[in-house]
Amino acid sequence: MMTNKIVDQLLADWKNKIQVVSQNLFDLQELPVYQRLCGSPGFPKVHLTGITAQKVTPALEAMNDLFQYFDLLVQTIDQASRLRQQLPRFLATEEKIDEIKQLLTGTSIHLSVVQTPLAQRELLTVTQQANAIAPAQLLEVMTQAFSVARDAVLAVDAAWINLEFILQDAESQIILGQNLAASLNPASCRELVQAHEAIASLRERIEQDPLGVSKEIDRQLKPLLAQVKLVLEQAQKQQAQIQEKLAIAHNLLAQLIRLHSQSITAFTESQEKVLYLTKHTPLPQEQIDALSQWLTRLQNKLEEGLVSPVMLGLDNWIAKAKEYITVEQQTYTGNNTLLQTRRELRGRLDALKAKALARGLIEDITLVDLAQKATQLLYVRPTPLDKASELVSQYEKRLNSQFSGNNKK
Repeated sequence: MMTNKIVDQLLADWKNKIQVVSQNLFDLQELPVYQRLCGSPGFPKVHLTGITAQKVTPALEAMNDLFQYFDLLVQTIDQASRLRQQLPRFLATEEKIDEIKQLLTGTSIHLSVVQTPLAQRELLTVTQQANAIAPAQLLEVMTQAFSVARDAVLAVDAAWINLEFILQDAESQIILGQNLAASLNPASCRELVQAHEAIASLRERIEQDPLGVSKEIDRQLKPLLAQVKLVLEQAQKQQAQIQEKLAIAHNLLAQLIRLHSQSITAFTESQEKVLYLTKHTPLPQEQIDALSQWLTRLQNKLEEGLVSPVMLGLDNWIAKAKEYITVEQQTYTGNNTLLQTRRELRGRLDALKAKALARGLIEDITLVDLAQKATQLLYVRPTPLDKASELVSQYEKRLNSQFSGNNKK
């Protein structure tokens, strides 16, 4: 059996709940974003569209019902409080207590009358039904409605606060991308233009459809910015590769020019000093000039933004430059070897003459004759290396044979 004490506890519990509900409803209603959405003095009502309208409009309508439910709940609790005040302190009738109990725990709150659709009626079904509900059940309905409305309102508030920063950050990324694109000269960066246009379109929709804009940012803008980043990173990597290849090309060209100069010097000197059958002729200067002009054209194309053709062109240029360097190195080596052979034969002859002197054979008629002939050839221009080499070899053989003969005696 319910007593006065139990009734007082129920009433105190409900009054506390009413106070909490009232404060939370007031706090939500006082939010600037809520006032913008609903329209209030100083806050013209926003005309919502798109996803935001689909989500927020029902939530705001539920809030209107929520305030009506709150009034019904307050009226019911107040009615129970008045009945409790009328109860005597002692010997309260069970009937009066049951009346209060019914208000607090029974289906005591009558909501709007519901029209029963004809398709759902049987022959004895009434056309209208009064929708009655207990305070605890109504509070549960109110709690769910409040959560939906609160989440929708706060979602819009967060979107309005964050979207501008998000779009500003996106624009900053695009500006950096444009500056980078200008320095890299990529063949095309349509993603930058598309991202810029997307941001302008989204900014126009922030006021009326912030939730839709948030989804579009995740669905469209972020992937677009990621693609822009990827394109620019690839362009930056490609540009670094081009600069590396250009540096290699300039080094190869400088090496070729230096080697060509040495080759010409060696060729000119060998023509003057050595008589030979096979000539080691340097590359024509026209070929060196053409290679240099080719590299200049590639650099000009790079300034025009033709990155991929320049990459291919540099690969071909480097291959050709290496081919020329190989040829020129062989030419230089060939001519320089002839000159070195001439110098080595001179040194070899001097060494043999010194050996002949030491062995007492310096005045040998044959050796003297061979030495004179070899010397004449080695110090004439051009020197016939084959004949000079043969004479030096004969001198060495004669020297060795004479020395062996004297030892045997």
